[in-house]
Amino acid sequence: METHEEFLNQWSSIKSNENHLKRWWWEIDPYLFWATILLLCIGLIMVFSASMTTSIMSYRDPYYFFKKQIVGVALSFFFFFIATFIRLDFVRKMSSKLLLLSVVMLALVFFPYIGRMVGGSYRWIDFGIMRFQPSELAKLSLIIYMADSLVTHRHRAQDFWYGVVPFLLIVGVMGVLVIMEPDLGTALFLAGITFGMLFLGGRKIIHILYPIFAGIPILLFLVFASGNQYWKARLEAFVDPWKEPLGKGFQIIQSLIAIGSGGLFGRGLGESRQKFFYLPDRHTDFIFAIIGEELGFVGTIGVVILFCFLFWRGWKIAVRSDDDFQAMLAMGIILSIMMQVMVNMSAVLKILPVSGVPLPLVSYGNSSILITMIEIGLLFNIARQSKVNHFE
Repeated sequence: METHEEFLNQWSSIKSNENHLKRWWWEIDPYLFWATILLLCIGLIMVFSASMTTSIMSYRDPYYFFKKQIVGVALSFFFFFIATFIRLDFVRKMSSKLLLLSVVMLALVFFPYIGRMVGGSYRWIDFGIMRFQPSELAKLSLIIYMADSLVTHRHRAQDFWYGVVPFLLIVGVMGVLVIMEPDLGTALFLAGITFGMLFLGGRKIIHILYPIFAGIPILLFLVFASGNQYWKARLEAFVDPWKEPLGKGFQIIQSLIAIGSGGLFGRGLGESRQKFFYLPDRHTDFIFAIIGEELGFVGTIGVVILFCFLFWRGWKIAVRSDDDFQAMLAMGIILSIMMQVMVNMSAVLKILPVSGVPLPLVSYGNSSILITMIEIGLLFNIARQSKVNHFE
């Protein structure tokens, strides 16, 4: 009851102060703001271009995915503004409850009439008007919880059993639920966030390496001995996609063709050939390949530069914050976003196996955009409170 009243008080304070929006406009980080806006605009344009063929063939509407993406972006801005103004001490207080909620939602995907199977995987909860992917919330809730716990229990930083193992147990529970969907890529991503934040939180390197080396045999067992052909096929496609160019290796080969055929300046916006049912997941996980084909090397470098701007400003916000929790939260958010960027682009370029991780702010997917915009809203919030010089 107390928590509910606190939330209502937070919401009332946001609505009641008419000067909030004006003050926000003068306090925002312009580099972070415009990098985010440009990435969202690029995402909308490229989702429209990449999804047009699928929209026409499946829904008789060339704007089907484009319209859904616009709705998702509009909704994400609503939560973005809430994240920008909400009191961060309230966010910190809610960290454990948010983590518990995300675990419950990860379990709910397996319940009839609640979870939704798409493409052979139980990864979504169906709310009727929209589907939500709980694993996206799990990423954010894990970051907030770890930021709070690492700062609160900093005196245990050198203790493996009390300073590291509890986090391993938490991510282990979340990872098992995600693997059951099945979604090995997101489970590994959650582990990456955990190890990264343990490092940023001052844990000993050797204490972080212990579970990593212990987890490698478990990972190999899951891939090769569990009987899951989906994971095995992805790894085999990464090792030698040309062994089965029309089978396991088809997607990555078509991705490389798209990137390579773009040249320096690309074929031109809307002129992709790979979107005509050659490249699977062209508007979701492999949208970066379509960017490379249509906008060329120049276009892909432009996207990379925008993400570098985002990383640069986020890191400045983190290191200049005078509050330990807020600094750790900002570092966790930037770590998560940049890990997603690197994993997605690496998969498209055949540097890493395909993992199903979307390109933040660009790929089609309302759950991903919603959570990413909340994360960026929290960065704005931290910047406003720490009085970062926006023009340095």
